[in-house]
Amino acid sequence: MALNLAQKEQLLQRATIVRQETMEKANTAQRVGSLFYDIIKFLGSMDEDELNQMFLRKDRDDTASGAITFLKSVFAKAGIEVGEFVDSMTHGKGAAIDESGNAQVESMEVRSYMKVMELIVNRLSAQEGEYSFTESGTIEKVEQLYDNTYLLTLRKRWEYDFHAFAEGDVVYGSQNTLQADGSYFTSWFRVLETDQAANTITVVTYPDDEVPAGKNFAPVTSMLINRRGNAIDGDRQACWYISSYEGCIMYLEGVTKPILDETNYYLSLGRPKHLSLFNGLPINYSHPYLFARGAIIQDLLRVDFKGNPVYEIMDVGLWEEDGEYLKGLLNGKYVQHQVWWNGVCWRCIVEKATVGLAPVWNSTEWIAITGNYTVSLNTVDGQHFFRGSDVYTTLVATVKHGEADISSDVTPEQVQWSRISTKPEEDLAWNIRHKDNGLTLPITPADLPSDFLTARQVSYKVTVSVRPGSEAVAQFNFKL
Repeated sequence: MALNLAQKEQLLQRATIVRQETMEKANTAQRVGSLFYDIIKFLGSMDEDELNQMFLRKDRDDTASGAITFLKSVFAKAGIEVGEFVDSMTHGKGAAIDESGNAQVESMEVRSYMKVMELIVNRLSAQEGEYSFTESGTIEKVEQLYDNTYLLTLRKRWEYDFHAFAEGDVVYGSQNTLQADGSYFTSWFRVLETDQAANTITVVTYPDDEVPAGKNFAPVTSMLINRRGNAIDGDRQACWYISSYEGCIMYLEGVTKPILDETNYYLSLGRPKHLSLFNGLPINYSHPYLFARGAIIQDLLRVDFKGNPVYEIMDVGLWEEDGEYLKGLLNGKYVQHQVWWNGVCWRCIVEKATVGLAPVWNSTEWIAITGNYTVSLNTVDGQHFFRGSDVYTTLVATVKHGEADISSDVTPEQVQWSRISTKPEEDLAWNIRHKDNGLTLPITPADLPSDFLTARQVSYKVTVSVRPGSEAVAQFNFKL
């Protein structure tokens, strides 16, 4: 059984007497031994679970139920884990530092700055705001010298680092307010003097009416600043920047002040600016465009909105029997050959047309761009088709595509005959009887209306539908 509180207090008092004893030979072996014996007996009587709650073990894994404060360094040869650690870049949790010093954490906030020898980022990354390719720095200290005039001390990234700003530079910096609304403010200023040894610049801020937002702010500590241009040095009036707000990659030239002119925009890749030189052009300002002063291009491939190649029409003149014609890549360009044959303009619609096979109206390799379908009517007897008082002849329809006679390709189903007289009921019956005549129509007295000798006229019309929507019509009139 463990000692009660009174017995523990008694042991403590006896130990105190032994520790504070000053008389020579007072702490006899019996007194000291008796005290040790009772202490050992007390410890031996304690329950093991009770001891585990009071002391941390050095010879096996143990858990402390309270916070532990180390007044000196902590050495962990096997690493340190925080929380329920799961080792994974995509599905991990907790945090850990292994025996080699490799750390894996959920997130990290650095209040000042972070130095790395090599930065490896996930292949899927994003850049928010603006990213400028120009001289830059971080303000470490701000001292106001006069109204709107400040001495800015810039942070050194390493021991011998110095800034690259120059007199006349047009500089700006944005600072996030860290508010829930995501607001920020921008400061615009011009460099008056530089001191590279002290890593400082003296600047004057622009008036409100000379900055893009219409309201300027003073520079503040920790603000990242960038050069946009220069008021006096033409060699420092250009810069590149990428903006997620504007949705573009931009190259500026001739920048002498915060508010840009249209002449400052030399190249843009992304959503275009609303410039006056674009007025009247069919530009969709929600879609990306490439705008530049000039371009040197070896291969320029055009595609439509679906990503399909837009072919350049190459007219090669009259079709030749031994000619090679194609629709595809030729010398780095997507081209489509165009030829002329039988008065019709044709374009190749296959990767390579069959050599020697001329374009025709029903070709699977060519499509007609120009050239109408026409039909003409003639009689086999010329104008001599009366025998006595009766008419005996044959009407023949000839169908052409351009200058090519395609009559042999026309089927009876594509031909419709109709008779026009003063007897419409008879005409309707006649039309039904002759619906399968094809391109030839024999005319006998049975094909005349019953009042022909008194009406003395009748007409026959042929309609040929070579393709749907492309009808050719001809009419032949008989008169006595």
